[in-house]
Amino acid sequence: MHVLDGGGHGSGGFSRRSAIAGSFAAVVGGALFSAAACSSDSSDSASETTAAPAPEAAPKLPDTALITLGVAAGPPPIRGRIGISSALKIGDDVYQIDCGLGSFNAFTNAGLSFENLKSMFITHLHTDHMVDYFSFFLSGGYTAKPDKAAVNVYGPGPAGGLPDSQLGNPNPPTVDPENPARGLAFTTAALVQAYAYTSNLFIRDMGTVDIQNTFKVTEIAVPPGSDFRNRSPKTDPFPVASDDNIDVTATLVSHYDVYPAFAFRFDLKKSGMSITFSGDTTKSDNLIRLAKDTDILVHEAEFSLDDSYYGNRFPPNYLKNSHTSAEQVGEVAAAANAKHVILSHYQPSDLPDSEWLDKVGKHYSGKITVGKDGGVFEI
Repeated sequence: MHVLDGGGHGSGGFSRRSAIAGSFAAVVGGALFSAAACSSDSSDSASETTAAPAPEAAPKLPDTALITLGVAAGPPPIRGRIGISSALKIGDDVYQIDCGLGSFNAFTNAGLSFENLKSMFITHLHTDHMVDYFSFFLSGGYTAKPDKAAVNVYGPGPAGGLPDSQLGNPNPPTVDPENPARGLAFTTAALVQAYAYTSNLFIRDMGTVDIQNTFKVTEIAVPPGSDFRNRSPKTDPFPVASDDNIDVTATLVSHYDVYPAFAFRFDLKKSGMSITFSGDTTKSDNLIRLAKDTDILVHEAEFSLDDSYYGNRFPPNYLKNSHTSAEQVGEVAAAANAKHVILSHYQPSDLPDSEWLDKVGKHYSGKITVGKDGGVFEI
């Protein structure tokens, strides 16, 4: 997560299990514009009509594709930008990775459908990675067919505790002090309750499906030896999910005081291709192991980890304990022998691509792409 300058168990679809055991084209939404036509009647009075053409259809997507729906960090919104989120399309099936601000609109603008959404993966519980999470179900679920299979949602469980204040406050305010570090299952259950009234109305008035039947939440069990104080010890990749299309593995990464924070790797069964998502992380040996020989590495990046580069607006040492510099991304990619690096969740967002390419390419000779909102990569 960046701070940008202006710019338990539940019922009805919740479960917890151990996950240890067990660019072609840029997609853009159609621009709306209005055309005014004036006409006069017999009394010389004028009337104006406005016509808004329907948005253009999204370009046809490849059969198998990675779509960088949004590449902006947050949490504050950035004008004209979509928050961090990606989709992996395999045939008719879609897998969503993180749900930043505006991601469900971007998902729709890309030509993707909730009806085809099979699974969702949340790297960590910072706002900018999950603020649109429940929108997929509130809005997408509105048109869900009664027989649509529940979306399998995988993400962090409870942190187990809170860190001390990093700003020197010995007694910081605490939201929900009795249980201040809840995981994705409880969060989802609370959202179901918060939106119960509108859901109940739509069930009665429009015949929509019960929103609780549109998802199944699995909190990813982490390997022994980590906790909210020891957040990313040396960890071998561990399994998270598997179906007819993919095997998904994960590892723990270090992102300031967030726990757990995951990176994910998707190995496609039919093509043998692999895509690895770093999540938010410092330069990580765990990630290098996870991404070994990956075809595509989607990695976050700060152009610099020097606080002064950003006018010292971050807390001291926040950047170097939270993120990866552009130069370090190249080091990670080289060590992992990744074939293609796509930068996402990067800052600043207004630098020329050439500057990013020079920095990452200092230690990495493979293909480098500065990701854009709506980027489509055929796989």
